[in-house]
Amino acid sequence: MSVNLRIRYIGNKSLSKKNRPYKKQLDYISDGKRARETVKDITYYPTDSKEEKKQKDRIVETVRAKLEIELGNKKNGLVSRQLQKANFILYFENFGNTKDGNTKSTWDTTLKHLVEFQGKRLTFENISKNWIENFIIHLKEQNLSNNSIVTYINKINATLNKAIKDNIIVENPMRYIERPKKEETEIVYLTKKEIQKVNDTPFWDNESKNAFLFSCYSGLRASDIKALKWTDIKDNTIQLKQKKTKNIVRIPLNQTCNNILLNQKHNKESVFNLSEHICSMNRTIKKLIKLAEIDKKVHFHCARHTFATLLVSSGINIFTVSKLMGHKDIKSTQVYAKVIDEEKQRAVNSMLNLEF
Repeated sequence: MSVNLRIRYIGNKSLSKKNRPYKKQLDYISDGKRARETVKDITYYPTDSKEEKKQKDRIVETVRAKLEIELGNKKNGLVSRQLQKANFILYFENFGNTKDGNTKSTWDTTLKHLVEFQGKRLTFENISKNWIENFIIHLKEQNLSNNSIVTYINKINATLNKAIKDNIIVENPMRYIERPKKEETEIVYLTKKEIQKVNDTPFWDNESKNAFLFSCYSGLRASDIKALKWTDIKDNTIQLKQKKTKNIVRIPLNQTCNNILLNQKHNKESVFNLSEHICSMNRTIKKLIKLAEIDKKVHFHCARHTFATLLVSSGINIFTVSKLMGHKDIKSTQVYAKVIDEEKQRAVNSMLNLEF
């Protein structure tokens, strides 16, 4: 893309051009339209010496050459220098606004930490290996858990990868740092006896209770339970696009799920009438668990853990469980097999020890 230079005279128009100062303009075609852009910081004066004019010419030529490269990159779909000056914070916020439920909540929290650390403006070109390492230090100084830090850094990483696809940056500086690793956390789930206790416990909010039990027997996330409509259920099978992963899952219904659905026929469009906020749903389930006299820290997502552990403990192969859960990666499912192995080990260790 060719960028030509033009002269724009300024100052007193009654004077001859020889006696008037002037600036150089960049004349080019962009998106099919002619544009002229003044090199603002450089002004030529009648009193300039030849050497001063040469120095100014060199600066203007550098600006012209950079613009020419940028226009060529834009035409060929390559990274734009101008785009690299865009606000990463705003880009991150807009990307987070495309998420739903708990996922969006995590993006919002990451954004809060970003603004606390950087303020409301950060250009892409200023995101470096050093900046990311300093952001990690900032997060550690907030006394956050290691896994929370991992989650927030993963959101930064995802946004930078998206910026590469959008031709804003060439590479992700995250690749050059040693990122914190996620620590294994205890998976809380209910046993068959505990599920029966929940079912037998009278509760003031049967919508939430039925939704929780339905998740225990279908594996649906809270966000998908909230969004579940009668039209998503056909031929005794749930078929829907998961809110979190966007994967299509097909889950055959068992008798317990069908029994719960019979109790939900009073709802016309959505199967369950639940709170808009996951945190509110979690508070309700904690009250239910307390009434059932179950001494575990249970939240709604534990129903999904319960579904997976019940399947694995029943001998269902890990690949089938992964498909039913809608996991993108089999590694996400293998953690449940490890939980069952630990349970088996505890069972064996509980046997009477013989002394020889």
